[in-house]
Amino acid sequence: MHDLWLRGSANRWVSSPQPAGDVAERILATPLVSSVRGDKVVWEEERNGCYSVKSGYKRVECTLNCLVCDEEIEDELHIFFRCAVARDSWCAADLASILHNAAYQQSNAMDRIFAMCSNESSDIVGRVAMLLWTTETYLVRWEKPALGWVKCNVDIAFVSGSGKTAVGLCFRDNSRQFMAGMTQWKQNVISSIEGEAWALLLTMEEARHRGLDRVQFESDSKVLIEAIHMKRRGNFELVSTVHDILSFMSSFLNFEVKFVRRQANSVAHTLARAANSWSNFHRFENIPLCIEHLVVNEMQ
Repeated sequence: MHDLWLRGSANRWVSSPQPAGDVAERILATPLVSSVRGDKVVWEEERNGCYSVKSGYKRVECTLNCLVCDEEIEDELHIFFRCAVARDSWCAADLASILHNAAYQQSNAMDRIFAMCSNESSDIVGRVAMLLWTTETYLVRWEKPALGWVKCNVDIAFVSGSGKTAVGLCFRDNSRQFMAGMTQWKQNVISSIEGEAWALLLTMEEARHRGLDRVQFESDSKVLIEAIHMKRRGNFELVSTVHDILSFMSSFLNFEVKFVRRQANSVAHTLARAANSWSNFHRFENIPLCIEHLVVNEMQ
């Protein structure tokens, strides 16, 4: 890295040549928000940020095969340090000595990373952080459904300047093949969580219309998926729609809902953003051009 980009007082971006070590130090010294006084460990599976045995088991039960080497057990230690592809990445980044250092062989990924950050130079820490970030980004990918199942990704978008809320959804089989898609929009802007719930309900109705009964629905709305899994109807914005979704799922026992990160939901999001290009309700039996490259990439 040869340049450090700084935001000037006149709202301009200016370039200032800096040695790589100085760049890393400046990045590490950058404050996040004024309320942050120091780093702390936060367990994301619980609302209060504290670890519990119950949520720990739940997290373990949700692990999948490694997406790059197909190991049966995937955990953070494997993903970042033990996977053959990850180890090759460490070597390519000239960090093999750090990877194999006897001082950094802790039994979990978090402790190992903390040890590296505590003992290595800011330049090395910056390179390690970039490597780990790149690895995580690569691994957050769309996954095919199990044999005999169909996966449907769904998302919403707010069409700028039009006052529309749009939905995009895409059905694919366990061979990663595109089966069908749909877009719909309506002429009013609702809250994000209302929109996500409305979109998921429409998607279940479309699955029923197509005669599909073993479907895994994926949404990047964690609030909505948690509300469904916990059967929460207390959120005023979700009461009616979540009730309808749960009623659907009681009639179609092989309808499942799952939270995925935005990176693994890009096909549905892209369709939703393009929904304004068609009539307010449009079905696709062939891959629309706007998502063709995404679907092809995820087939590999």
